[in-house]
Amino acid sequence: MKPFILIDSERELEGDLFIPAQVCDEKVINFFLKEGRGLLCLATDEENLLNKGFFRLPNRLPNNGSKTNFFIPVDYGKGTGISAIERCRTIKKVSEGLDVSHFFYPGHVFLLGAKEERWGHTEAATFLSKKLGFSPYGVIIEMLNNNGNSHDFKYIMAFSKKYNLEVVDIKDLYKEYNKEIFQIETKVKLPTKFDENFEIYTFKNKYDKKEHVAIVKRPFFDIPFVRIHSECATGDIFHSLRCDCGDQLEKSLKIISKSGGILIYLRQEGRGIGLNNKIKAYELQDKGFDTVDANLILGFREDERDYYIAYLILEKLGVKRIKLLTNNPRKEIELEKYGIKVETVSIYGNINKYNEKYLKTKINKMGHKIKVKGEKV
Repeated sequence: MKPFILIDSERELEGDLFIPAQVCDEKVINFFLKEGRGLLCLATDEENLLNKGFFRLPNRLPNNGSKTNFFIPVDYGKGTGISAIERCRTIKKVSEGLDVSHFFYPGHVFLLGAKEERWGHTEAATFLSKKLGFSPYGVIIEMLNNNGNSHDFKYIMAFSKKYNLEVVDIKDLYKEYNKEIFQIETKVKLPTKFDENFEIYTFKNKYDKKEHVAIVKRPFFDIPFVRIHSECATGDIFHSLRCDCGDQLEKSLKIISKSGGILIYLRQEGRGIGLNNKIKAYELQDKGFDTVDANLILGFREDERDYYIAYLILEKLGVKRIKLLTNNPRKEIELEKYGIKVETVSIYGNINKYNEKYLKTKINKMGHKIKVKGEKV
């Protein structure tokens, strides 16, 4: 098996060479040391290491779960432990499950403990080893460029092309990890003014740790109506006229009540920037900026929302094809990326003097398909 390159494109901006411990040999270790040039480490679950008697290195870093979880470096057998063949032997023996009594320390193979509350190269290497069908031990080493510096994605991409190595982004592995652990937690009947036969589902969700819900009306067609609605406290609860969110929510619930379907309520207020920042964006809009520029001025992207949770919810409900109630083409693109077949059905809110400029901005800058007089659709 060829090594992989694990990149962290969002947090550490770093690349590591990786291979499952079960299939590494001294040639691979020598390649890692020669071409990676970082710190050679063996990653596995923290609990696994603790149960075998290995112990963490003391540190002065805050215990916030974000830093690399270093355990004592070890050697196995006679000799210095520094050579490629000796380090490979040490890796093999740790991954075979031997406890700490079989090793000398400090040695030349650093052990890293994967923690559920953290997601970096350590956790990705452990998970990917299991995902590839091997034991949960992954060998990693940081990639340094020709000047000895890390965080050089241009160098990493050229390196991957030179050696024909597949690049895997940690954020994609994190999604796969969460797909495996994402579960329906509760389901109860939820009578409402729209329908007395709705059900509400909640989910065990470690992906973003938010309490998203689904409102379901059964039976529904083979291709059910689905509304993916992002939380809008001002529109949904207080019936604000600055947006059309509350209108779309109510119209969607009426359609689902009549025909069956699913409303997924995502807790990502203000296109993902939160309620407080959304109100700050309103303040900027009152000064003449549009909704997109306001987000950018506050330091956010025009839309920070993530629809992966919506896909996970649909997957848990066994739905693969949907009639999506939306005017936002991005929702269709995101869901189809995950394998959901989407037919779009437009749904319109009421237009008034307070939200007309907001809706025109969504049409002209975000590609929403909304009917507003004098604007393209």
